[in-house]
Amino acid sequence: MKIRDNYLQKQVSIYQFAIYFSILLLSSSVNAMTLDEALSASLKHESQLEMSRLSVNQSTAMLEQARQRDGLKLNLVGQLDYERVETPTGVMFPTEGNRKGRSLQLQLDYPVYTSGRHQLGIEVAKNQLSAQSQGLSDRRSETILNTVMVYTDVLKKQAILELRKKTLANLQRSLYESQRRFDVGMITRADLAQVLAQVAQGQADVTQAQSNLSVSEAQFYQITGEQPDRLVAMTNLPKISSHLDIILTKTKNHPALMQAKYEKQAAEKQYALVKRELWPTVMLTSRAGSQHEASYIGSESNNYMVGVQLNVPLYDDGLNRANIKKAQADVDLAKQKIKSLELDLNQRAQTTYAQLRSIQKNKDALKNAIDAASIALVYTRKEFELGTKTTFDLLNTEQKLLDVQTQQTVNEQDEVVFVYQLLDQMGDLNDLVSTQYQQQGGGNDN
Repeated sequence: MKIRDNYLQKQVSIYQFAIYFSILLLSSSVNAMTLDEALSASLKHESQLEMSRLSVNQSTAMLEQARQRDGLKLNLVGQLDYERVETPTGVMFPTEGNRKGRSLQLQLDYPVYTSGRHQLGIEVAKNQLSAQSQGLSDRRSETILNTVMVYTDVLKKQAILELRKKTLANLQRSLYESQRRFDVGMITRADLAQVLAQVAQGQADVTQAQSNLSVSEAQFYQITGEQPDRLVAMTNLPKISSHLDIILTKTKNHPALMQAKYEKQAAEKQYALVKRELWPTVMLTSRAGSQHEASYIGSESNNYMVGVQLNVPLYDDGLNRANIKKAQADVDLAKQKIKSLELDLNQRAQTTYAQLRSIQKNKDALKNAIDAASIALVYTRKEFELGTKTTFDLLNTEQKLLDVQTQQTVNEQDEVVFVYQLLDQMGDLNDLVSTQYQQQGGGNDN
């Protein structure tokens, strides 16, 4: 009966431990940060993104200004005046005396013809607004990519630190075993010194890995405003076309390139607008008012006028020629910017595509290398225990396994970065990441 009670107590203890362990895992998973959460944090935290949103709002206001610039103008003009008139002697009808006057006039002006300048001004403002909207998309895409890069960098540095710690633990165990072998004369002092040197190097590697991780965590905080305490590894990557031609075609939709194209259209419209600065303007004008003059003979009058006014600029001292030259230079600069961006995006997409394919092809090779290095370490350790392998052989085998494990970790995170870089270069990154983060980030794009 006592044995049975002890057995039941052990079963209860195991059950309680399992429950506690499950709760611990659940709480740690709840507090862990996913990539989506990191993106949401960075899109709310990035100050440059908010500046881009404000630039869009500014361009929206400028478009409204352009629409209302040549509209109806209605003014109420009032005037009070005092006049002293002196007449020379000998004048038959002298008008000498003091005069006080007051008048009130309603003025109405409306441009009925602006030589197309009004519509061109609106089109310039529309293209500028479109350019700023694409600039906002480009900034958002850049923020997303930077977040992915620091996110994967932290994961990579954390994995490398764990590998370094594991290696150091193995080296310390080897040092303990080597010390025992040295005490009984199975290995030489030179063998022991090799192990001591490897342990010292392992400690230095751990310290360096911790330092690298601290730098990456600081960069993560700078971009997201959050501490990367526990990051969830990414398992599913977005799909990328295997055809380079399709990828290169999609680079033409990159927000930065679209922004440059809208800027070029705005510059061309501005050039056409400047060329019409000296063209005529026809105004519909109207006046209605009342005037009262107090003097030794008082007078009152009411006046009404409706007419058409033609305004033709004749001379501006070369200002229009200078404006045309400046507008043409802006058009040429916008065209060159488009060419440079197209070449740069094309080159970067080809480079990223080649790097991604190289990493994907090396996956199986690295896996096989790790399997081979693990088997080699098992047999080398057995032969070391039998005395057929030296301490140097064992340490060298362990280092080879560490090297391929590190390379696999680096490749896994680099693959993530290259996938998202290609998505950015194709202009698909904004569509991939939900627009809810942009809404959460504040700002009004209208």
